[in-house]
Amino acid sequence: MPPSLPATPEPGVRSLQRAIDVLALFDERHPTRTVRDVVDGTGLPKTTAVRLLATLEGRGLVSRVAETTYSCGPALLRWVRLAEQMWQVSPAARAEMRGLVDRCGETVNVYVRQGLDRVCVAQEEGTATVRSVVPVGVPLPLGRGATAKVLLAGAPPGLLDELAGGDPGLDPAARAALVREVDAVRSGGWAVSHGERELGASAVAAPLAGADGRVLAALSVSGPTSRFTDERVPGYVEAVRAAAQAISRVGLGPVGAFL
Repeated sequence: MPPSLPATPEPGVRSLQRAIDVLALFDERHPTRTVRDVVDGTGLPKTTAVRLLATLEGRGLVSRVAETTYSCGPALLRWVRLAEQMWQVSPAARAEMRGLVDRCGETVNVYVRQGLDRVCVAQEEGTATVRSVVPVGVPLPLGRGATAKVLLAGAPPGLLDELAGGDPGLDPAARAALVREVDAVRSGGWAVSHGERELGASAVAAPLAGADGRVLAALSVSGPTSRFTDERVPGYVEAVRAAAQAISRVGLGPVGAFL
């Protein structure tokens, strides 16, 4: 039996967690961060934040762009390229995604489950001026949205209970409703959601299966709820399921090795 983990992280692990928390503050909307941003965003004392930034700068993981302002460093580029190489979908899968955009006009995403989160690993933007776009690689809630239900339909037994315990938004009634919806996905092979993760956004999703029949990922089209009408949704369902079956046949590509 493996030894139990310590109640509090060891100093080295705690330092690593803090460094990751600092790096997580940088994103497309916040390409630079000041020392004050890091203090406010992590809750760390200023002296600790300054030491962490200095260590990260020394390793090339952040770079100073002004006296107290930092951005991501060049050392991250090799990990970015490696992640893109390993987590990309196959050209054939990408072609099916683009075909789905042409058919529906909406943004197409491939999501995978990572623990109690779902992460978009591939995206083809829709053609409409107003469209739904999610950040690739950023964890999103697993308890909300059409793709979440598809991924939960293929998740191990007991994960719903674990999810409910870690999501304060899932009260007993919400959890019961989610269980019913996940069961419906297992029998019907698709899911639809309106405004569950973000007000005004809707999605239709279907499972991407491996050769053994396991649900590896979820394929979705998403866009403004105003376009996901009762008249249009059945066509979206048909198109998404057809594309999902085609991608399941040709394979997801390198990303499949992690699923």
